[in-house]
Order: sequence, then structure tokens, then C-alpha cells
Amino acid sequence: MEKALKQFSSQMSIITTFISFIAAISLFIAGIGVMNMMYISVSERTQEIGIRLAVGATPFNIMMQFLVETVILTLTGGLLGFLGGAGLAHLLAPLLSSAIGGDGIHIHAHISINAFLLAFGTSAAVGLIFGILPARQAANKNLIDILR
Repeated sequence: MEKALKQFSSQMSIITTFISFIAAISLFIAGIGVMNMMYISVSERTQEIGIRLAVGATPFNIMMQFLVETVILTLTGGLLGFLGGAGLAHLLAPLLSSAIGGDGIHIHAHISINAFLLAFGTSAAVGLIFGILPARQAANKNLIDILR
């Protein structure tokens, strides 16, 4: 029994590593999408940036505006994804219990605060990492060029 348990644990470790690798690739692709969206936002809001610079906003203020916008965007997406995943887990757990067919086997979905904090922190980190370049581009726009 102990040998079977060790083998199962080893297989679960491999599966967890594989799923983590796929999740990392997905987060990278999502970050590129967020960065592209923010570049589009910066290019469409050139006049707004110019007006803010003309009335006294510093480049740091402009950069923080776009960084905060990016982080809010990614946190909202992360929260919706977490809630969707938790809801799906709670829906599938009873179905899996009944599909196995054993009366003694009950599968329960358990969502820990650590999982929530990890998802929340990862969403914020993706927003910060992939929002820096578009925010920096917005902050470095030249007021004279914008007013032309």
C-alpha cells in the first residue's frame, strides 16, 4: 500500500508541474494581450495625456495612471477567473461523487484563502509587469509633439 501511495504521489507531482507550466504560458500570453490593450489605450488617449501634461501633471502621474488602470484591469480579470473556477469546482464536485458511484466516496471542493491570495497576487503582478512599458511610453510623450 505504501508503494502505491508513493507512486500516486509521484504521478500527482508530475501532473501538478505540467499544469503549472501550462498556467505560466497562459499567464504570459494574457500579459502580452494586456500590454497590447494598454498600448492601444495610450495611443488613443494622446490628447488626454497632452492636456494633463499642460495643466501640470508630471510624467510620474501619467505613468501611475496607466499602471493603476492596468492593475485594476488584471485584478478584475483575476477575480472573475477565480470566482468562475471556484464555482465550477463546487458544481463538479457532486457530479464527480455521483459518477464514481460509491456511497462512501464524497468529493468536496475546498477553496483556501491561500489560493485566493495567490490568484490575487499573480493577477496584480501580471498587471504591473506587463503594464510598465505602455505606462512608460505614455509618461515619456513630448508635450510639444502632442499639441501639434
